[in-house]
Amino acid sequence: RTSVDIRPETVFRLFDEGPNIYAIKEATGSMERAVDLLAARPGLCLVSGDDAIDYPLLANGAQGIISVTANLLPDLKSKLVHTALSGDLAASKAINDSLYPINKAMFVESNPIPVKAAMYIAGLIPSLEYRLPLVPPSAENMKKIEAALKNYTIPGVK
Repeated sequence: RTSVDIRPETVFRLFDEGPNIYAIKEATGSMERAVDLLAARPGLCLVSGDDAIDYPLLANGAQGIISVTANLLPDLKSKLVHTALSGDLAASKAINDSLYPINKAMFVESNPIPVKAAMYIAGLIPSLEYRLPLVPPSAENMKKIEAALKNYTIPGVK
């Protein structure tokens, strides 16, 4: 979380010169950038760091995800990845489409504010206490998070 863009040519140089570098998390939100990275460097291990574009990245060669939504729905996010990597893109897309409301709700405010609120609402954590500089979500966004959660069965919640 440096908000510093690592240019593609720097990424390639790091992979060429850094024997311990295995993968890159792509979380810029740019499909074009991700596809360009994958096309320019076959074998590059790229993982999606943006829940909104997990499926398109997987369909274009990403090999995994780092997910906010997986904190709530690990089984569905795992199935999304496994179906895509096994070549069942139709099933993966269907899962991705079903996750749209919760993915959207998890980014109504800066991460990790919404996911913590969702985990609290679902009963997965005991407190909605935030430490500065984080603050609780607005009442309006809390309603959006609550509404999105109603569409899912959260593992571990009775």
